[in-house]
Amino acid sequence: MRLTVADRGEQLAAVAPNHRVPTTPDSSFNSAQPKFQKMEDKVVKKTLTLLSLVVFLFITLTAMAASKNGVVTSRDGRQTTATNGASKFYAPSYQPDAGDAVIYNNFSNYPLGVYWCCSGWTISGPNSIVGATYADGMPFTPAANATVTKIVVAVGYVTGTNGATVSLNADSGNLPGAVIGKFDIAGLPPFGSCCATEFKSSGKGAPITAGTQYWVVVQTTAKTADTWDAWNMNDTNQTTQPFAFFNNGSWVNTSGVLGAFAVVGH
Repeated sequence: MRLTVADRGEQLAAVAPNHRVPTTPDSSFNSAQPKFQKMEDKVVKKTLTLLSLVVFLFITLTAMAASKNGVVTSRDGRQTTATNGASKFYAPSYQPDAGDAVIYNNFSNYPLGVYWCCSGWTISGPNSIVGATYADGMPFTPAANATVTKIVVAVGYVTGTNGATVSLNADSGNLPGAVIGKFDIAGLPPFGSCCATEFKSSGKGAPITAGTQYWVVVQTTAKTADTWDAWNMNDTNQTTQPFAFFNNGSWVNTSGVLGAFAVVGH
């Protein structure tokens, strides 16, 4: 007996009346889709949260940097940079007066770059837009006994009261110690213009001893509490060297390119 196609269909239906050929994707795959969707949603939410945190931190850290007329501080406030500065002015390297001797000097002989015009260490008072009291001390060690009569520093003005205080300090545990002599400076050139120097006499002179470390310190006082200045970096010895950083009440050791300065005497 020969079965037709129709007869075979009837037999199959009789043997497996509940059997149906699937015409849609597996139901187990469909049931997993919501789970995968939930996982994807969680990943997206976490990614967006992390991105928001990164943006928030960037904005916060950027907001910490002071800015005025194209001059900005680093995020920690310690370094000042003139973003639109240029070597608009120049001067010869510092030359001592007749009878004076150079005890220390890192001003260069480059006619257009006695020191770096646009990079320096922040000098600021508590009421400045920097929002902190920062000062710096640069070390030197005389090769022979001498008497200091002048200290020359390259300090530029940013905003606030135009001025600062310079002092000669003894050493105290490799940090600036007792003040030996000090003087005020004013009328500083705009930071970012190179090059002018400020120098003052330390009075009758301060004796210093060969082989002993001393410090030249530039800082603000109560009279310059709103000041933001910067101590220009020297461009003679552009290597990292130790110096001292004053951060809101205490001196700490740090390192970098020293501020430009000279110590003169006899």
